[in-house]
Amino acid sequence: MEALLNGGLPVASSCSGDGVCAKCRVQIVEGSENLSSENETEAFLRESKGVPQGTRISCQVQVLGDVTVDTTYW
Repeated sequence: MEALLNGGLPVASSCSGDGVCAKCRVQIVEGSENLSSENETEAFLRESKGVPQGTRISCQVQVLGDVTVDTTYW
């Protein structure tokens, strides 16, 4: 989420990145190997909010290299 906001891209969120709403989800197009592993909060949100595989909760992910993402609200 921080990387997207720093890049001037809008990020949907109603919890301001507190890991509650899962609205900041993004589809990973390329570079999933350059993201941190799924943490406990993201795993919980994936299960409880029905977030599909290949989609990450941006407020819970650290970008470690080049990544291409997309989302329905852009």
